[in-house]
Amino acid sequence: MSDFLRELEEDIKEEKIVNLWRKYGNLVIGIALAIVIGTVGYTLWTYFKHKSQLRSHVSFSQAVELVNQGKREEALKAFQEISTEKGGYGKLASLYEAALLPDPEVVYTKISQSNAGDPALSNLPKILMAARPSVNPTALASIESLAAPNNAWAPLALELLALEKLKQGDSVKAAEDYFRILEQPFATISEQIRASLMLSQIDVPFSLEEGHGEKEPHS
Repeated sequence: MSDFLRELEEDIKEEKIVNLWRKYGNLVIGIALAIVIGTVGYTLWTYFKHKSQLRSHVSFSQAVELVNQGKREEALKAFQEISTEKGGYGKLASLYEAALLPDPEVVYTKISQSNAGDPALSNLPKILMAARPSVNPTALASIESLAAPNNAWAPLALELLALEKLKQGDSVKAAEDYFRILEQPFATISEQIRASLMLSQIDVPFSLEEGHGEKEPHS
């Protein structure tokens, strides 16, 4: 009797399993397929992404090597091709492209506009343009706003503005900018040292020096 009841119980369980499978089998299969397809898709995406990054790295390295070999025209063409790609190498290539051009203003403007949401990258071209030997008033005017307090670009912007004022013979205003560099929280030790050295070579009015106080470079 006990064997009969055990068999009956097993039959009932099997029947329940069959009924559950009939009811939810397709759903279980669908979920399993979705997991498999998702895993395969992610693996393939990772593979192709890595392959694309590796290809960009190789192309960029080859372009840099062309620069080192003095093949500027070939390097420029290579950087222009890489700059059309998305990602970090495309952005770096744009900066190298601008550096190889006799007049990079158009490229720098494009970099600033296309990276408007990134304060660091959108403002870097302004600094680079103002640092060129043949700097123009427009380029200098564009970095005036970067010289505002608590701006990471302020020390470099002030240094470029101060150098231009020295060229124009206005040592007092140049000294003011150098003092402002020493007061910037984002100024690096190198920027502070350069500012201090420049101040030591300028005949700074006592009233200006007293107003800012003596600043020592800090780490």
